[in-house]
Amino acid sequence: MNNGYRGTVLSKWRLTSRLGALAAAGLLAVMPLDPAHAEGAGMPATPTEQGIVGGGGVGCATDESAPGTVSSPQPLLTARVHGEAGTSQRADLRAGFTVDSRNADGSWVPVAGALAPSTGFVDDGRVVNATLTETLSPNTLYRMNAATWAYTDTQHTVSAATAFCYFTVDPTAPLAPKISYGGPYSECTSNDCSARGGAGVPGTFTFAPATGEDSPVVGYRYKFQTDDAWTVVSGSSVTITFTPPFRTFETLNVAARDVLGRYGANTTTSFKVA
Repeated sequence: MNNGYRGTVLSKWRLTSRLGALAAAGLLAVMPLDPAHAEGAGMPATPTEQGIVGGGGVGCATDESAPGTVSSPQPLLTARVHGEAGTSQRADLRAGFTVDSRNADGSWVPVAGALAPSTGFVDDGRVVNATLTETLSPNTLYRMNAATWAYTDTQHTVSAATAFCYFTVDPTAPLAPKISYGGPYSECTSNDCSARGGAGVPGTFTFAPATGEDSPVVGYRYKFQTDDAWTVVSGSSVTITFTPPFRTFETLNVAARDVLGRYGANTTTSFKVA
């Protein structure tokens, strides 16, 4: 058997097994998970932009050793679903979200899940959200991912799953911090995302505690989309300088750190580099 084909089969089998386990545990209301449903039907594409909504954007920490933090034990999950590539046929789609928790021995077990929308369907390229009905626990490492579910009158198919987003729940951790632009770049909004500055043109950004923050903030960690790793800085209010390496649509994630060394939820902001 071709190794690439074998890997795809195993990936789909693992996803179906995880979703089946959620359904068996009553954690996910799904249609029957019969492999025959996939025969003769086009496979939808894997979702994009998956993550957890919070701090003005969507966070997805893909490094298990540096998980994100959410304050709500019932986080809002999101993803953009996609139908079968290369076809103009209308698709009825949903996103299937799964959440696993890590055991002490390093193994993972499914603990929560949701379909979005919970009733009805959406078209190709739509963003869908789902708030977990299960309550997650503090001091536990979780991971979430998403798959596109495509429906016809008689069958449904499930795409390969996205990469995992790792996170923990801590309602007492610092709130998502404020980010201020010092120019020449400006935050993209729903009405304006003008390209400014340019490759090699430095810009400044200021981090400050969120309004209503009651945890003493002593520092931050931040990461631009073009960075390979997080950068840690100290101070209650900090201004940093960033020089874009090339023309791009850039994203900045920032989390505040308190005196106990805990990082809170990320604030996410985006801007376009001319």
